[in-house]
Amino acid sequence: MLLPAAGGPCPHCLSSGLSTWGRSRTVFLSLSALLLIPMFTITGVVVRLFHAKQATIATVWEKAGNVNLQTGHAASAIEDFRNSLLYAPDNSKLQLELAEGLAAQGRLEEAESYLFNLRTADPENSMINLELARISARQGDANAAITFYHDATFGQWPEKAHANQIAAWNELIGFLMKNGKTDQARAEALVMSADNPADPEVRNAAAAYLAQGHDSQGALNEYQGVLRLAPNDLNALEGAGNAALALYQFSEAERYFSRALQHGAKSPELAADRDLAAAAAEIDPFNSRLNESEHNRRIIEIFDAADQRAKSCLPALATGASVPDNLKTLATQRAALPAKLTLSDFNTHPEYSDQALNWAFAIEQTVSPQCAGTLADHAIELLAKENKQG
Repeated sequence: MLLPAAGGPCPHCLSSGLSTWGRSRTVFLSLSALLLIPMFTITGVVVRLFHAKQATIATVWEKAGNVNLQTGHAASAIEDFRNSLLYAPDNSKLQLELAEGLAAQGRLEEAESYLFNLRTADPENSMINLELARISARQGDANAAITFYHDATFGQWPEKAHANQIAAWNELIGFLMKNGKTDQARAEALVMSADNPADPEVRNAAAAYLAQGHDSQGALNEYQGVLRLAPNDLNALEGAGNAALALYQFSEAERYFSRALQHGAKSPELAADRDLAAAAAEIDPFNSRLNESEHNRRIIEIFDAADQRAKSCLPALATGASVPDNLKTLATQRAALPAKLTLSDFNTHPEYSDQALNWAFAIEQTVSPQCAGTLADHAIELLAKENKQG
């Protein structure tokens, strides 16, 4: 065995020392690692608790903001949403709610700024587009409002997609109607119905818009479509009756009104409309299925009813004394017709048909509404409108 040179290092001792240090270092690192694991765990728990606490605080402020917004306290709602955003600054839902609050308080430009920033990140978000549509509508920018309403209707809804889409569609159609864009509203109503052919509620709404837009035939078609899905739908039965009445389809109107009453409709106006439609159908001289004799008989019935009303409500016309200027033409027209019109008169004077009918219509439309008329008189008034329309 060789001994180390005088004053030189001891190889054995060096080796032994290094080995001892290595073991100590390993033990130290292992202990450190063991200590770090719970520390990291504790830190993670603390961070999660912190974030959970922040989320809870944000939720509390958000709920308070929504309560204030729903109860008309927009200023308080704005403050609540801003406080909530301090704890959840990247929450896009909160930013949207803040924009709604700003809009409710009339701070449209601020609201619009938030909404456009949100829309840049999520252009298909229907809730954002709906708010922009409402703001554009309030600002009087109809074209922008319509564009945003379309984007909202056909975009992405976070929940209740179908119900929200229909609600946005209805809002769009209502906006178009309010702004006099009747043809566009009618087109939207028809598309909404076509996209939901098996939904009676949607088709009832579409029919109501068409009726409001004076498209009685379109409304009747839609109501009939509803009745094929739900034969006893009271809204559709009444709507179909009104549409048929507007189209002077008196027998059809009576049928729909009668069915509505049979299935539980309680409206007194509905019963009156049924009776009016029935009375008009009974004396309607324009029914193409009538033979000449029945056609003339109905004209006589109308003429006699108008003659009686003239005697009751326009006595100067009936007596011929001191006829006011506005009634002189009617007096002349009446004098050209027999005192008592009969069927045989039409054989020798076929021109009496139009003369008697036009005179009767003129009387019923001239008489003051304050002079009460019979059901027949009101039916004649309706027939006069049909004649004028024709």
